[in-house]
Amino acid sequence: MRELTSYLRSGRTSIILLVTFCVLTCLLFFSLHMERAYAETAAAAPLDVVLSELAWMGTTASANDEWIELHNPTSAAANITGWLLAAGDGTPSILLSGTIPPGGYFLLERTDDTSVPGVTADQIYTGALSNTGENLTLQDELGNVIDTLNNSSGWFSGHNEARVPMLRLDAAAAANLPDNWTYNPRCGTATNTAGISHSGTLTETAVGQPFTYQVFFNPLATTATGPTLTVTPMELALLDVIDQAATQIDIALYGLNRQSVVDALINAHNRGITVRVVGDDDAAAGEYFAAYQALTTAGIALVLDSSASQIQHNKFLVVDGQTVWTGSTNFTDTGFTSNANNALLVTDPTLAHVYTLEFNEMWSGLFHGAKADNTPHLLDYAGTKIESYFSPTDNVAFEVWQELANAEESVHFAMFFFTDNVLSARLVERAESGVVVNGLFDQLGEAGNGSDADALCAAGGHIGVEDFAGKLHHKFAIIDAYGSDPTVILGSYNWTDSGAYQNDENTLIVHSAALAQEYLAEWQQLWQAIDLDQICNPPTVYLPFVVSSD
Repeated sequence: MRELTSYLRSGRTSIILLVTFCVLTCLLFFSLHMERAYAETAAAAPLDVVLSELAWMGTTASANDEWIELHNPTSAAANITGWLLAAGDGTPSILLSGTIPPGGYFLLERTDDTSVPGVTADQIYTGALSNTGENLTLQDELGNVIDTLNNSSGWFSGHNEARVPMLRLDAAAAANLPDNWTYNPRCGTATNTAGISHSGTLTETAVGQPFTYQVFFNPLATTATGPTLTVTPMELALLDVIDQAATQIDIALYGLNRQSVVDALINAHNRGITVRVVGDDDAAAGEYFAAYQALTTAGIALVLDSSASQIQHNKFLVVDGQTVWTGSTNFTDTGFTSNANNALLVTDPTLAHVYTLEFNEMWSGLFHGAKADNTPHLLDYAGTKIESYFSPTDNVAFEVWQELANAEESVHFAMFFFTDNVLSARLVERAESGVVVNGLFDQLGEAGNGSDADALCAAGGHIGVEDFAGKLHHKFAIIDAYGSDPTVILGSYNWTDSGAYQNDENTLIVHSAALAQEYLAEWQQLWQAIDLDQICNPPTVYLPFVVSSD
């Protein structure tokens, strides 16, 4: 009996111990679960989640395709269910739902899931962001302010015409610091919680042959007293290109009154060459009426744009699908003999195809914003990189903006009109970081409203204003002429908003040390012809091809 009682007692003890163990285990499990749940739902601290990128202006597909990106810079997941992202004027007002992974992003797209191609939105919202600015506040479910961006007086960054989003630079710094935001071309990097991003990365075409070119300048620019009939090497080269055409000449022009060029085009037409001309309607009806009329009278086909505020401003030819002529030079008496101009002649069917695609759009009657961004942009000529962009479809201003960001030593530019504040701000930033900025302006362009010469002078740039009889009609820049990546930007595009976003223009960005030296020589001889009293911050020492303030 005693043995049985002892056995029962020992069994009951074991049961008690087992039950106790189970209870303790459950309590521990519950405690860990509650600790984890608390960690996931604990009130967030300011800047634990931030506004990181905003396409307040929409996209190139539609101004209505707005999107907003949030970022979680912490090492823990952020449950934002019940949080509110709201504008001060009440629109948009977005009740958020979801979780942002550690270091991850959360993508909000307006109205539907088509704003960002190829990236699934984490949440759809309604209500438009105002193009004039918003006061945005992000608060958690308890009403605590996590991030705030007060742009009610105007967005700190982003570009409406270019459809370039604004990008936060530092998640740990306040959103209300204007310098904490920058542009994010080409189309931003909208990213969702799955880590899938959209970007406008361009593809590169391998040409497989060297870059073959000739470059020409007007040697009379600094001494001419007016236009003359003097034939320059540039004019002779152009006439030879036209005369050597075997099948077809496509020419996109603005100014035309040089009789030698008119005659050469008519002669080509008369010997059976297909000559197609795209021009500007105002130029054809105004100053250059006689030359345009001579072409049509001879039977040459001509297509004009039709716009009161936008111009067909190209000056290029494509001959036999093999040769491209481009640059700043109008086919006029002043263009060849009195204005400072440049022209580049490239022999290559690949670049010729690029320019033909653009020409054919205009030939079909599509000009300005009616065109599409449908041409290759990056070409690799056996190691020499060439970039090609057309206005207004290809966002050329921000391609130039990005190239200027790469300047490590120097920038030399010669510009007829320069009023783009985005580009001048970039040059000011480079000058303040130690890059030597040297600029040449035409006196007419510099005197125009909005010229950026003053800002560059204030930043320490060496800026000269020409006083020649003709115009400084160039539109070129040289980046790091003696650096690791010497680059030349050239074409018909003045650095203005109209040149980037309205007019038909063409631009080449050529990464070539040899070409950089040729353009630098042209820049230097123009600079040395300018009186010192026309220069701000005149350098005290002149060295060959270098301007120094030392």
